[in-house]
Amino acid sequence: AEALRTMGPDAPALTLEDGEVARASMQALVKGDLDTYYPEVLISYATGRREGDAPGCGPGMLYCKRICELLEANDINTFSGLHVPAGTHWKVFLLKLNSRFANCKVLIVVVSPALYASIPCLTEIFNALSSKKVVKIIPILFENPLPRSDDQWTKVQAHDLKA
Repeated sequence: AEALRTMGPDAPALTLEDGEVARASMQALVKGDLDTYYPEVLISYATGRREGDAPGCGPGMLYCKRICELLEANDINTFSGLHVPAGTHWKVFLLKLNSRFANCKVLIVVVSPALYASIPCLTEIFNALSSKKVVKIIPILFENPLPRSDDQWTKVQAHDLKA
């Protein structure tokens, strides 16, 4: 719990090095080849870059990293955007979630204000909800206040929800 408190929205700004360390540690958790790695638990998060954070860095990545670490410590394989190496399109996540090879049973959603501005997160949730396989969605609240319903995903267009 103490570690999570140091990762909140009021934590010190994240550097590029912080982001690289987080991504490298998550990418090291992929068992075998990324193309054949289909874990049962996926985590959807929005980075939530704050003023002072380096590009591509924010508290959401640390929330996601912590969830992965806790699950992996209990022999539960995970996958998130942090597991995706540079140069690989983020939509590889959708293949792990909802494809003929997908083995996803649970989608954990990191709930923060940034979630409601993230079209990729909405796309991931939409794909989990529309999956032919049974995918349980578990939201975990990390930050308050959340935007009112009228202020959630305000920039979304119908074409944004296509995989």
